[in-house]
Amino acid sequence: MALVAKLKTRTEPSLMKTICFLYIFLLFLLGSPLTLSAQSDQPLVMAFNNTISKPWKWIENGTYVGPFIDAMQQVADRSRIRIELKPLPWKRVLLGMKSGEVDGFFGGYKTAERESFGLFVETPLSWSTLSIFVRKGKAFSFDRIDDLYGRKIGIVRGYNTSAEFDQAANEKKILVEETSNYISLIKMLAAGRIEGIVGATSTIQAHLVDMNWTDRFSMLPNPVAGPKPIYICLSKRSKNFDQQELAAKMNQALKAMETENVFEEIAKKYGYSKCVVFGCISQMQ
Repeated sequence: MALVAKLKTRTEPSLMKTICFLYIFLLFLLGSPLTLSAQSDQPLVMAFNNTISKPWKWIENGTYVGPFIDAMQQVADRSRIRIELKPLPWKRVLLGMKSGEVDGFFGGYKTAERESFGLFVETPLSWSTLSIFVRKGKAFSFDRIDDLYGRKIGIVRGYNTSAEFDQAANEKKILVEETSNYISLIKMLAAGRIEGIVGATSTIQAHLVDMNWTDRFSMLPNPVAGPKPIYICLSKRSKNFDQQELAAKMNQALKAMETENVFEEIAKKYGYSKCVVFGCISQMQ
């Protein structure tokens, strides 16, 4: 009996240490962020601008469809995460990124301000050129931003154009009129309320085709900016994943998609060429 008592005395502390170690390890697993997926069963919220922006995204039967939607979903699948695609006004997208309410966005440009609260995936999702469109017969010379001084120019609210343009607009040197979407912008131009509109070349062209208005407008030969990369960006404020590791996974996915001609296949599905939707990425880098 004395021997059994001695064995129990020696075993109990060792057993307790083992139990404590397992308990702490379990707490660590449950409490630490999982490297590539949300801590809970909730998918990561990937927000995007709730505008109609052909040839990238548009609404069919109440749901957003298009090459950007397909590409983002494929990036998520290849990164082995579940996502919820959430359309929001662009300013709400950025506010959600700052607060961590959304986990990331896709379809946006990189700016110094956005880098303060977001981690941009290195490889761009697409490329875009920004051009000026005017009414037929109302073209004007445009070689530099100061050629726009004093003119009424329309843009989609919340959109970033170029540093020079934005500075001139902030200083009221360019008389900027904003609206919530491209269709309203085109209608403002058609009514003569503004002298020109600035936006993504392929998107404005696609809208003009849909509206059967291609013969009413012309594009000025010199772009405002471009080609500009369009990115996926992850919120630094989100606590649902490891930003660096997920960004690396998404970067790897985008590169593989380019090598495997996935972007070309996605664009072709919707009747477009790859260069119209995603830009000729390999040529532009």
